Amino acid sequence: MDIIKETKKPFYKKRSFVTTAGVIALAAFLIASTQMNISAFSVQSNSVITAVVEQGDFDIKISGPGILAPRDVRWVASTVSGKVERILVKPGAQVEKGQLIVELVNPELDQMVEELHWEVEAMQAQTRALKVSQDTELLDMQASALATQMQYEKAKMRLDAESQLIKVGNSTVSKLDFESSKLTVNQLAKTIEINELRAKQLVLNLAAQFEAQTALLKKLNKKFERAQFQLASLNVKASLAGVLQAMPLELGQRVAIGGNIAKFAKKGDLIAELKVPELNAGDIIIGQHVSIDTRFNQMQGKVTRIDPAVVNGTVQVDVELTSKLPDEARPDLSIDGEIFITQKKSSLFVRRPAFSQANQTMAIYLLNNEQTTAQQTAVKFGLSSSVDIEVINGLKVGDRIIVSEQTSFERHKLITLK
Repeated sequence: MDIIKETKKPFYKKRSFVTTAGVIALAAFLIASTQMNISAFSVQSNSVITAVVEQGDFDIKISGPGILAPRDVRWVASTVSGKVERILVKPGAQVEKGQLIVELVNPELDQMVEELHWEVEAMQAQTRALKVSQDTELLDMQASALATQMQYEKAKMRLDAESQLIKVGNSTVSKLDFESSKLTVNQLAKTIEINELRAKQLVLNLAAQFEAQTALLKKLNKKFERAQFQLASLNVKASLAGVLQAMPLELGQRVAIGGNIAKFAKKGDLIAELKVPELNAGDIIIGQHVSIDTRFNQMQGKVTRIDPAVVNGTVQVDVELTSKLPDEARPDLSIDGEIFITQKKSSLFVRRPAFSQANQTMAIYLLNNEQTTAQQTAVKFGLSSSVDIEVINGLKVGDRIIVSEQTSFERHKLITLK
């Protein structure tokens, strides 16, 4: 009889062993995971920026970059078309009012001025000739009227003589001659009246003709003067004393009427144009004090205008400068400005951590006394400025926190600085 021997399974194939090993592995994984979360994450100390909590008068101010801009900017436009012949002044140069800056040429305009000159000469000669002709016509009219008057006087004398002879009964004058003389006198009297009316009408007619001729001459003179002005305008001059800011011209370029020639600005009459974030623009009001930094000197000013439009997330704020301009001040100079909104007495404040917002609670990394580790802690913030932010709760005076970006280690509660 064969004896069947029982085959034993290896220990690692036993169900109890597998179960026990799985439990141990899961526990080890959970412990390791917990230890990873609890253990400190190492960060290079020179890769983070820290700041200390301070107490005192907290100036709430809004910062923004900007430029110095002229208050009065003028563009000089061409009043005549022409080709750029010479450019005498380049952008950035100081110019005086009336200084020649650009010379244009226009041969057609030169020819037109010369032709108009001869047309004016001819029209003036025609006007003089018309005046002589009218004077002669008036003299002829006066001579004719004088001849008629003399005939009338002669006929009147004859009629008076014949009338006297008829009264005394002298038969040397016939009734027919007497009546003929009366008719002649009456006819000449009517002719004199008509001549007077004709003379008045002729004077009015001649005056109207001369006035029309004079108007044509004036019109031609104006056209000639306009052409002369355009010819003179080929020499473009500065409209004010200041700085030539721009000149979009090249030699040989054709310039049309109304085309921009040069941009001028007064050097000493500048304002500051600041660009502030749109989220902070609501706190700015007219008249607030502003400090301007040119990187070499400080200037003071006040807010005079707030642009109602938002451009690329910023609002333009115009600042009138109340202090003396430094030597480096000029149009388009880059500056930094701080607008003082208000001041809060005896407050806790610190440099604004990255992505922090006013009146919100945020997780911040607080350094220990040795500055070797940083523990994540909740901090409630209050009012903020562009640089600093008020601390309401969670920190005390002298605490040092990390204010640089924390995205690389924000999932760790504790980090080590090395």
